[in-house]
Amino acid sequence: MLYVQGPADAPAARLRFEGFEKAARERGLELKILNGEWTDTSAEKAVTSWLRLKTAERFVPDAVVCQNDNMARGTRRVLELLRSEWARVPFLGCDGLPASGRRDVDEGRLAATVAIPSCAGPGVEIALRWKRDGVLPPAETVLEPSPYPAT
Repeated sequence: MLYVQGPADAPAARLRFEGFEKAARERGLELKILNGEWTDTSAEKAVTSWLRLKTAERFVPDAVVCQNDNMARGTRRVLELLRSEWARVPFLGCDGLPASGRRDVDEGRLAATVAIPSCAGPGVEIALRWKRDGVLPPAETVLEPSPYPAT
């Protein structure tokens, strides 16, 4: 798989990669990891630079996975231009915003995206519970992502 991540030093990119790498390793998947900056343009640059390397000539991904929908969009655009045979592999993103990743899925540019739930609602609920009932908020609250389209 071709995996395009956000900045390697960004906590969100590290956490997304750790989860993905663990799942990929358990399934015996080979990963080629490229670093971007959360934008479609940065993904285009990262992929274009990598494609210039001889090692890229032998690599044909079964899927292209990106840490956000913008990078998936940019990666797809450059691969359609420079490696048209790769345009048939599934492209997957993350964030799943209605006017972005979900639209790309609905219109066939992405095979799927992971919808990240808003943390505002749960954050307000935790704060209200603390104010109203004196319940000390947990140090960490984990919200489960959901696939789009739903499986």
